[in-house]
Amino acid sequence: MLTADEVKRDLNDICAQTNAHWLCYDDIHTENKDKDCSLYLREMQRIGYSKLMLLYAGNIQLSYGGGLEIRHQEEMHFSAYTMNGNKNNKNRLIVLSGFDTDNDKHTVYHECAHLFQFKYNTFGIRYRDDYTTYLSEVHANTFASMVLLLKANSVLEYKKRRLGRFADGVEKISENMLYYMSLPVELQLMKEIRKNGRLNTLHAFQKKGALDFKKILFYTKDLVEKYAYSEKEFKQIQNNKPPFKHLLLQSKAHAYRLVGKAYWEHEFFKYRKKIKKHTKIEKARIQAKLEKVERLPQKTPHAEIINEICRLDCYQVEMTNEHGVFNSLDALKNNAVPLEVPNSLKENPDKAQEMQKTFDKMREIYQKYKDNEMFQSLFKKLEILEMRDQVWALKEKERAKIKSLPSAQITKEQNSR
Repeated sequence: MLTADEVKRDLNDICAQTNAHWLCYDDIHTENKDKDCSLYLREMQRIGYSKLMLLYAGNIQLSYGGGLEIRHQEEMHFSAYTMNGNKNNKNRLIVLSGFDTDNDKHTVYHECAHLFQFKYNTFGIRYRDDYTTYLSEVHANTFASMVLLLKANSVLEYKKRRLGRFADGVEKISENMLYYMSLPVELQLMKEIRKNGRLNTLHAFQKKGALDFKKILFYTKDLVEKYAYSEKEFKQIQNNKPPFKHLLLQSKAHAYRLVGKAYWEHEFFKYRKKIKKHTKIEKARIQAKLEKVERLPQKTPHAEIINEICRLDCYQVEMTNEHGVFNSLDALKNNAVPLEVPNSLKENPDKAQEMQKTFDKMREIYQKYKDNEMFQSLFKKLEILEMRDQVWALKEKERAKIKSLPSAQITKEQNSR
């Protein structure tokens, strides 16, 4: 059985060939609720992305209680993604969800294929349209499958691992999975490896005792060009009018599911265990954030102002993360600046109303305290991404000060107000 250490060795080899680094969610975020995403941000900077660019792109988001969080859309699905360097930057990055399950291992090699695709611009990956997206994703699937096939003990062992999963993909095509329909190509791959013999094929694709990943990349590219759905067939599937070729695969899907049933029951058990672990970590992390945003007892002259500026920031986080509105502070400061409302909100009156209620609460706080010197000083810090954490650090400092005050002194300070 292929171990996580073997996969990591291959991953390091491919990264060295493609000028890439790799990260895993467990290392950078979800394993420990107290970790920040500084490692992720450093790697993103290496490939040419600033914090502000990542915030607008949705790769990170503002965190309640200060700081930033990795909240790429793939993370909560325990998936992965590959990023090419921005503009003329030649560096690359893979972000992975783990190495525990066989699906994780397939995902690692799938993303490695994307690294090679970016390097050689295979299937025009740098400027993809609908059909070339399909080709590049099917190619990545086929590359990963060939690597795992050559590392498996037999073709049958590999079939058990993959075909049960494919059966679902063939019968129920969701919009998300439309681009990953690699079954026609992978069946041909298995057929050719069976015909030539797995060991003979392995020997043909080795270089100095290790797999020649570049050779596998271009071999699987040729398979995709020959056996993937044509652009016409792809559009037929996209429009819910599948061609005969696809209907034939659907008729065989039940048999594929039976082949992989026992294996995937075991795999699903491991997947559920992983979800349970991540959910537990996520709950603990959210609890830590709730403790941080808890209001200060108003026992010092500055507590009220600090509470309100932090409440304002919490609303700002809600506006950016929940509603996609990034200029709420500018709109507060200058009533002439309209809110930059995304089209998705304009088309959804209920969501738009919810967003407006949040902004009205922000405006109420700002109008009440805008003439206060301390409030204005802290407000300016909120406007600058790099200085926002200083506001929350001040709150923790004030909390520690309040805890250290003798009760008699607290009463005296309250009376002086």
